[in-house]
Amino acid sequence: MGKSITALLKIQGWFKVLDLREEKHTIHLFLKPMRKTANCPRCLRRTKTGYDTRPERTILHTTIGDKILYLHIAPRRFICICDSARPFVEKLPGITGKRRTTEKFDKDLLEHLKGQSFKTVESKLALSYPALRARLESSVDPGRLKWNLLEDVEEIHLGIDGHHLVNKRFVETVTEVKAHIPLGILPGITKAIIYNGLKTCPSYIKEKVKSINLDMDDGAIVIVRKLFPQAAIVIDKFHVVMDANHRLNEARLIEQEIINQNRAKKGQGRETIPVQLLRLAKEHLHEEEKRKLEELFLKYPRIKIWYTVKEKIRDFYQAKDGKEAEKMFQSLMLILSVSDDAELIRWGRSLKYYKTEILNYFIYKTTNAYTEGLHVRCKLVQRISCGFRNAEVYIRKALLMLLPLSVIVSEKLYPQYLS
Repeated sequence: MGKSITALLKIQGWFKVLDLREEKHTIHLFLKPMRKTANCPRCLRRTKTGYDTRPERTILHTTIGDKILYLHIAPRRFICICDSARPFVEKLPGITGKRRTTEKFDKDLLEHLKGQSFKTVESKLALSYPALRARLESSVDPGRLKWNLLEDVEEIHLGIDGHHLVNKRFVETVTEVKAHIPLGILPGITKAIIYNGLKTCPSYIKEKVKSINLDMDDGAIVIVRKLFPQAAIVIDKFHVVMDANHRLNEARLIEQEIINQNRAKKGQGRETIPVQLLRLAKEHLHEEEKRKLEELFLKYPRIKIWYTVKEKIRDFYQAKDGKEAEKMFQSLMLILSVSDDAELIRWGRSLKYYKTEILNYFIYKTTNAYTEGLHVRCKLVQRISCGFRNAEVYIRKALLMLLPLSVIVSEKLYPQYLS
């Protein structure tokens, strides 16, 4: 019976079962070390000269169903000939130092934290939040970006994009967008943080980087050009289209406010310019929606030019090759440059400034779609945990979901995870 229990709990050959007690929410297993010897930590000799027995330790080992299994072990002290005046406590296999949990429990704990909130794991495992956080911080190493995952990739195409954490705090995700490999999360989007994160890239990996996908962020672009001078920068097409939709909506709100100010002077009520029709792509419009859109343009002619530019940007990304794309880009620049709207002219200057990076899309055909997909999973982590205030805790929790334990677990503290 005892051998079956130790085999089931994966502690066979280490301990002998003395007693087993089951309570309403817990199971208590009383054990005795099987070995009659211990290795001296000073000289590494094996000794069997016993000294005394230390008080019994209660250690969390695992969960069985909805019950928590505790191991009860009384460590022994031994004397070694190298220093008989200083007895030492035997090292219990599977238990790190004076921790009150086994190595198996710590590994299972990370599996629990992958898809559950701290609160849920607290109630399941009878551990406090500080204890859970301490184990998460000591075991998961956010450290450097995991460049070693790219060793077997011949051509590397990086993706760098930020996502929201809390209040005005953002964090930066770094991925390989073609091989679909997450490399890590940086704790902010400032130039210093991005620079310190990317400069850890080893030279043999840096040589293989062909393109880097970014949004229209001058700070990140300057850093990437400095650290990866041989790589082409690609402005993510989804950010360009999203920027167009944002500018169209801003123009709608300004036009709406001007109209409502004039209506207020006449004692008339407020009027709203519908936004949903403007967001839809023209090829997805039904006949009735097309008719409503034409009526909208007749009523608000200033909105029509903004909608036209937005649709031309979408058509631009449907070009067959770089030559056709460049012709369409020049046509778009002409429309924006001859406009009498100062904001449209500024928009045109902005697109012209990033012309090379935008057209690089037609060479490498890479986007940050994979990175954005990871952000959906990161948002799931935030929702499950009801948000985070500490970026370091969030990054560790997100990495649990994005990467295998063998990649993110601290090798110094938990080498057994990597075996």
